[in-house]
Amino acid sequence: MKRRHILTLLVAAACAAPLDARADDPPAAPQAPASPYRFRVMLDLPILGLGGAATLAALVPPAIPPCFPDCSPPDSLPGVDARVLGNHSPAALGVANATIAALLVAPHAINLLATGGKDGAWLEDALLSFESVVLAQGATQLMKAATDRPAPLFYDASVPIEERTSHDALRSFWSGHTATAFAAATSFAVSYWLRHPRDPWRWVVLAGLESAALCTGLLKIRAGYHYPTDIAAGAAAGISIGVLVPMLHTTF
Repeated sequence: MKRRHILTLLVAAACAAPLDARADDPPAAPQAPASPYRFRVMLDLPILGLGGAATLAALVPPAIPPCFPDCSPPDSLPGVDARVLGNHSPAALGVANATIAALLVAPHAINLLATGGKDGAWLEDALLSFESVVLAQGATQLMKAATDRPAPLFYDASVPIEERTSHDALRSFWSGHTATAFAAATSFAVSYWLRHPRDPWRWVVLAGLESAALCTGLLKIRAGYHYPTDIAAGAAAGISIGVLVPMLHTTF
């Protein structure tokens, strides 16, 4: 009788076992990791609205100094900035434009190809980069309108007059290219770190993107459109915004 009771209990336990625990069932598909982000209308609309509205400051025409075309660099110009007077390279400007375009597109295109777009993570990262760039551009245009600092090439009589009086030449502080490049690079690097906290490649992603952003700023110096202090301030603004926007969306 004891053996019969034991056999009955074993049969009952086997029948009561969950179906997914049986050996003949296929293994369950792995679930996608949860997103570290949460998008909210009350957060995303103000970021885009404030950034977009502030960007309209670019529509205010810059004032041409009355001393033009015979203006001299101000005596208060820091030594590190005075060293780049005389720089002018249309080729460097073209490469800078290409570099920033690549920073805005390439990371997300590679992310989409690598993930296949199955979990929507690439789209979240792209949206956060877009918000970071819009906010960085808004802050940049407000600062440019407030300072009206002429670029180094403004004082170079060998540069064509139409280039010396362009919008970018009359407002160099801070560098919009640099702020945008660092905002895009940093926001994507933050997203990669949050999604892959143990991946050793996160260091490569961070170093590669930030180096490309720095190259954008250095190329603008070589082109004659910015001083080193313009680049430093633009980098600080872009990095800060590139960290702030993703962190505001975290669910931690």
